[in-house]
Amino acid sequence: MRKIMCIAFLLVAIPVSLYGARLQYALPPGLSKAYLLSAGTPAMLEHEKARAKAKLEKLKGEFRIDTLEAGSKQGSGDVKRAKQAYADRIEALRKAYLSRLNLQLTSVNADINLASSAMADVTYFYTARNSSDKVITDITYRPLINGKPLGTTSTLVLEFMDMSTLTSGLAPGETMTNQGHDPEKFSFFLGEIPQAEVKELKKDFGRKFTIDVIDMHFADRKGYKGQFKPQTFEEAFAGQLGPLENAIRQAEARARELSESDRKALKEFTAQKDRLVAEENKTLVGLKRSAVRYTGTIDKKGRHIFEDVAPGTYFLYASTPDGRAVFEQVKVGEERKQKKTFTGMKKDPFVP
Repeated sequence: MRKIMCIAFLLVAIPVSLYGARLQYALPPGLSKAYLLSAGTPAMLEHEKARAKAKLEKLKGEFRIDTLEAGSKQGSGDVKRAKQAYADRIEALRKAYLSRLNLQLTSVNADINLASSAMADVTYFYTARNSSDKVITDITYRPLINGKPLGTTSTLVLEFMDMSTLTSGLAPGETMTNQGHDPEKFSFFLGEIPQAEVKELKKDFGRKFTIDVIDMHFADRKGYKGQFKPQTFEEAFAGQLGPLENAIRQAEARARELSESDRKALKEFTAQKDRLVAEENKTLVGLKRSAVRYTGTIDKKGRHIFEDVAPGTYFLYASTPDGRAVFEQVKVGEERKQKKTFTGMKKDPFVP
């Protein structure tokens, strides 16, 4: 009888697991604590997040965030389109007026001597005819060899000056030449051209040389140099471009107005949104705490151990400070031991 009583005492005094299972889970490194959460946790999370999303959508509606953002985007787009219309108009004018200047080059010569200089000197004469309705004062151009630009020390400008009267400007319908006067001159770098090509250039430079006119300036009338300021395309065609410039100013003013309204609303919306997020964080922390059914310990080998786990369905949960987590369903049956390895991690479901 005393033996039976002794055994009964030991059974009570020593905590021996008669029914629960021992779970041994290997998880990714850096997870210091693991839990088994109730089977209904995902449903509770889904419900809570849907509720929080509905609150946020309601808040966005109250502040008309979508409408304001769309208006601000529309305003920015209107500015971009207005500026593009202005740029397109200038480019069309540039293309049209450059095409109305006919420039013929004659007596092109190049002094090329690799042994004595890294630069080559070019001289040429020209004949220009203006078929436009504007006085052209000068052109900006790029020298080309076989269609490829030559490297020069500065931007090249050809000024139209009548050497017999010393007046500047090429009038509409007028033809001008510098034949009988000093030729135009410029220098280019030889080092940028392969030596084999340089030798070929010396033989036939004049035939391979052309210029690409990239810009021009205008004047209201011909006159002596210094009596007028050459006009850019923007200045010469201010009358045509004025409505487009005004459209840009109006679009920019409207965009600023929309942006300011958007900024003020977003500031207040963000403040209230932050409060909602803080409340959501607090709710999720409480939900997680209430969902815990078992808390694991870590053995010497870094495995997470759960003792005396009753049969059923659970969710294994372990998180990192940077918002990642193991969140996997586990099923415990009648077995006394269970060993598993989990390697995948996902966004922490308890982070908003």
